[in-house]
Amino acid sequence: MKRQAILYLIGFVAIILSFSTEIFAQEKYEILQDKFTLKIEGSSNLHDWDMEAESISGELYAKVQNSLVENFNAADIQVSVEKLESGKRIMNNKTYEALQSEKHPKIRFKLQSVDDLYSAGNSFSGKANGRLTIAGNSKVVSIPFSGKMNGEDQFTVSGDYSLKMTEYNVDPPKAMFGSLKTGDEVTIKYEFVFREKSGIFTNKNK
Repeated sequence: MKRQAILYLIGFVAIILSFSTEIFAQEKYEILQDKFTLKIEGSSNLHDWDMEAESISGELYAKVQNSLVENFNAADIQVSVEKLESGKRIMNNKTYEALQSEKHPKIRFKLQSVDDLYSAGNSFSGKANGRLTIAGNSKVVSIPFSGKMNGEDQFTVSGDYSLKMTEYNVDPPKAMFGSLKTGDEVTIKYEFVFREKSGIFTNKNK
């Protein structure tokens, strides 16, 4: 019995060490604050509309060898709801209200896995599977992406993804006493530049 307990302990330690080795073999990257775009595009009964994010934070771990991306892990992207800007105050306020910005100030995506990762030359593509949280409601989604290396310590990731607001229990915003009604489906278009962040999780001598 004692021998079995020791074997279980050894196995558990081996799993923890293998996970730690995988994380430490990767580099930590974060979004450059002057090099990102995220636009939400939608429609209404009167005209199309869009909003652009003015504040985004995000980081991930990536394994890059010889300018080829081999793996992504632990991505966490957060968008400030009240930094979404349409250029129209009424539209902004109605959107913040619909997204319950006071209670849920962030839209958040947390990566769980990557499928169909393909790297060739300085380009890569794949599908990011993870949990998207909007107005406090979460769904597991698969978001396509493509990208390219911009040198040794930077890469660009971009793509687009469509969703229905009601899937997250969000009522599409209305304005002008209800005469303007936005459609349920919106498309998110994004482009982020990530740069390697030096620190205890990096394994390069710099």
